[in-house]
Parts: sequence; C-alpha cells; structure tokens
Amino acid sequence: MGQNSKYRGRSRYNRKTKSPSRPNAAEARKRPLDYDAWKVSMPRWLKEANAAVEDGRIEEATLLLEEKSVQKSLSSQSRSSRIFMMYKVALLVCQIGQVQRAEDLYQDILKINPHPAIYSELATIYQHSGRLNEAIHYLGMAMEKAPNEPMLWGNLGTSLMRLGQTEKAIELLRKTTEKRPDNNPAYSNLFLYMHCLPEVDQSSVFEESRRWAQRNLPQRLAKTSHRNVPDPERKLRIGYVSPDFRSHSVTYFFEPLLDAHHRDIVEVYGYGNVMHYDATTDRLKNKFDYYRNIRPLDDKAVAELIENDSIDILVDLAGHSANSRIYAMAYKPAPVQVTWLGYPDTTGMSQIDYRLTDEIADPPGSEKFYAEELFYLPEGFLCYGPGEMMPAVAQSPCQTKGSITFGSFNNSTKINSVVIEMWSRILRSTPGSSLLLKFRSGGDDEIREMYVERFAEHGISPDRIATCSWLPPPAHLELYNRVDIALDTFPYNGTTTTCQALLMGVPVISLVGNHHMSRVGRSILSRLGLEFFVASTPDEYVAKAVALASKPDALSKIRSTMRMRMAVSPLCNKDKFAENIEQAYRKMWHRWCADQHSSKSEKELVVSK
Repeated sequence: MGQNSKYRGRSRYNRKTKSPSRPNAAEARKRPLDYDAWKVSMPRWLKEANAAVEDGRIEEATLLLEEKSVQKSLSSQSRSSRIFMMYKVALLVCQIGQVQRAEDLYQDILKINPHPAIYSELATIYQHSGRLNEAIHYLGMAMEKAPNEPMLWGNLGTSLMRLGQTEKAIELLRKTTEKRPDNNPAYSNLFLYMHCLPEVDQSSVFEESRRWAQRNLPQRLAKTSHRNVPDPERKLRIGYVSPDFRSHSVTYFFEPLLDAHHRDIVEVYGYGNVMHYDATTDRLKNKFDYYRNIRPLDDKAVAELIENDSIDILVDLAGHSANSRIYAMAYKPAPVQVTWLGYPDTTGMSQIDYRLTDEIADPPGSEKFYAEELFYLPEGFLCYGPGEMMPAVAQSPCQTKGSITFGSFNNSTKINSVVIEMWSRILRSTPGSSLLLKFRSGGDDEIREMYVERFAEHGISPDRIATCSWLPPPAHLELYNRVDIALDTFPYNGTTTTCQALLMGVPVISLVGNHHMSRVGRSILSRLGLEFFVASTPDEYVAKAVALASKPDALSKIRSTMRMRMAVSPLCNKDKFAENIEQAYRKMWHRWCADQHSSKSEKELVVSK
C-alpha cells in the first residue's frame, strides 16, 4: 500500500475503500473542509442542488449542477470556497450517476489539496466500478496521509474480503470496531463479512451481534407504548425500510411482494435510505402508497417520522448490510418490528420482534441463534421476480463446444479457499471442462491472475479459468448462455445468482450447511422440486457436479424446461406469497392487540383493588 511496507508485493491487493455512506460528524472532520459549517454558507444553487439530490429529484438536480454554470460559479470563489464547492459538487454528481465527472473533480481537488478524504472518495469510485488496482493505489495514498484513521483500516478490510483474504480482513474490521466502538456501520460490516469465513461459527455471530446491540442500542431506547389502535381486524399500515430501493438484488424479491400486496388489507409505506437514485427507484416509489426519503435524517428523526405515520408493522429489508437503517428501529417506532430478506442472520436487536424465514432455511432448533422470534412462511421466505428482462435461453453450450463449462457469478467475497478446492476437484474430474467466474473486478488482468494462481495451486491450468466483470442486467443474464452448470458458493450461498441461473435454464449444485446462509440454496431448489441438486457434504457436492457434467442430454432437457418449471413454482407465485406474508403480519398484529387488551385488563384490575 504505497510506501507502507506491511502491504507491499502480492499483498498490495489487501486494500479497499469505504463503501459510500452519508458522513457523520466524525467523518466530516476528516473531509477537506468542515462539512457542517459549510452547509450554512453554501451558495443558494448548491443548497438547492443538495436538497434536490436528498429528495430524489434527479432531473432538477441535474439542471442545477449543469457543468458550465458550476464552472462559472467556481471561478469567482476564493481558494477554500472553491475546494469545498468542487468537493460538494463531486459528491452530488456521483449520487446522480455522473461518476466520471465526480472522478474528474476529485482529481482536480488533489492538485490543490491532497487530502486523505479525497483519495478515499476516488478509491470508492474505482472500487465500485471494478477498477480494483486503482482503488488500492488511492486507498494506499489516503492511509499514508492518515495512518491512524480507523475507518481506513475498515475500508482496507472490506477490500481484502473481495480478494478472498477473509481472515486478514476480519482482523482489520475488528481493529476498526475496537477503535470506534460507537460506530454502528463498522460493526455491521464486521457482522456481514464474518459470514464469509469458511468455518463461520453461528453462535459466535449471534453472541457478538447481541453484545453490540445491548451496548450500542440498548433496550431502554425503545418506546414502550404506542398510539396505534389495537383493532385486530382493521387495515394495517406496513412500513418497509431499505437502502436498496434501486437496481439491486433485493429488488428481485421485494418488488413482487410490493406488486401483489392487497391494498384493501394493507397500506404500504416505503422508507428509502437510497444513496444512488436510478430508474428502479422511481418505479418503486410509485408503487408504494406513501414513500419517504429518509437519507437526510438521523436515526432518531427517522424513528419519529415512522411513529408519526402510525406504522403498525415496520419491516427492515437490510439487516447488517450497507447503508442499513436498522439502528432507527432501536427506538421501536412501530409496535411490531420485523426483519426480512437482505441479511442472512440475526440483527442482535431485542427491539426487532420477528424474523421472516422458512423451515428449510432455519430448521427448528435454529431459534437459539436469533434475538428475534423466527416466523416461518409456509412456502418459502423468498419470491423471485425476474422482471421484464428475460433473454432467450440458448441451447446447452456443451452441445456446440464439446466440453462442459461450469460457472459462478457470485460476489468474490464468497469465493474462499474451501470453494476453490471443491471447484478444482470438479475441474480435475471433468476432462476438458472450464470455469467461468463473474464478479465486479473480474475484468482486471492482475486480479484474474491472482485467481488463476489460486487454482494453479490445485493443479488447474490457467486456460481453464475465465473471469468477467460487471455487466448490465440483459448482458449479465445472457452470459449464462455460456454456462452448462452453475456452482454455488459455501458457506455463503448465492440467492439472486441462483435464481438467475435457473431462469436461464442452468442447474445449480449447492452445498447445504447448518446456518441460514448455507441453506438458502436448498430453500430455493426445493421450491422447484430440484432437491437432487443439493449436496450435504463437499464430496457429494463434487460428485453431483461431475455426474451431471457427464449427461449432456439431461442438461439439454433441464435447460429447455427450467423456465417453465420456475413460472409454475411457489418461488415465483407472487400472489400466494403476498397472501402468506399478509397472513403472517395479521398473526403478529393479533398477538400485539391481545397483549394490549391483556395489559389494559391488568391495569383495570389493579385500579379496582
């Protein structure tokens, strides 16, 4: 990492930048100028642009940030004012999708003020566009200027995760939380990435999550009484909180429910903490009965907004994933609080009452690892909706190529030493076969070489490993037409990748474990009657993949019928799923109403005595 000898040589890939997030007070002090002080003295047009971005009014923000007008305004400013305005404009244009312009502005700022925050912002841009080498370089520059900044250690840990160096990454993430024990997002990063450890201990994740919640978000913060009318049969107000109301994997599973919700039974509110608005954001906003942009608000203000909306059941869709707002749920703004979908484990928070799941993903006995009560949905906790982009399914590539192509399009954080060893065994046992990997930095030659070397340690020649970087949705799905058999990751199974492979006719071999995250593959495949693709041991995983690879006729038949199988399965039946989830909400609500009536009766009894 630059001149830091600890990270020279091959280990220079051990670096990463921070995930984009709204600056808190501590982060603001690390920026080129004082963020909060400048909020007051920003010129009017910049204040209006900032407000437009915060409100998701992208067209208006784009006009206000028109390049020629900005340049004219900048030219009349003092040096310090110009630096801040360039910096603020860069933040805003990045949020509205003008990433190249943001990059150019940050580079111009570095010529005037080489501040570590600017290096870090550039590293973030490069990392999210898959340019990992450049991200590493700029993060190294940031750390040289601020070697004692804990958040940079955490950013480095996140980069290590993407390169499969999980143990070293966890060590750095722990170091970050030790130095910043009050930083909840730092803990969320740690909890999320602990799930990528090859030998993850579910009880350890639970205990650490619970200790964090008890210390940072204690039960005393929670509201103990609510104004909601305890009528068990009335129309319910359901609130969904997420940073991912955008082009994101969560949307494939949430939008079908949003479309199918029975509006005579529920009224649906969306609370979006969306960093980068896009066309999907606009589409989803219009499907809620009411939508609130909560990104400009702190956690307490978010809780007050939800309480003022009289939400009956509040549902978190992110858990400990990026830009989550579960911290606002510590105040218990709704009488019933639920977590679902975006995170494969407990939040650790006693203020969240339930976790939606199913008996395959979390079999009976799993409840001891959750702060929430497990609430089982009868036909699976997922409903997949591919949307309108469904490219045609091509014939099995092995029929034209004459050899088998295995594939995995999972996030590189899930590709660990255990997975590489299993995949190498499959390749060795399938003569002439190859493996196609797709992940965000897969187009980087040096990163590809690193993965090739890891497979070479198991006797796999470089020409059998291909990597590909991020692609837009239609092209991403079409890439499955080059794959005969998809290989799931372990212990952190794929979810969206598994559904997309199946949509394109590609069977998925999945290894099942004891933890929710390693049972999602089985949960999905069982909804399609494809349990025979599930393995219970690494040896069985290898054997099933190799056996399927030897049956090209079976692969062809599977490919031609899979999409129809999905269409008629519970996995894609959004109407039935909405019915199941609404029944779950009603049962939760009945319990709360009963508790209110019971509590009222007890109070009346005490008064009468």
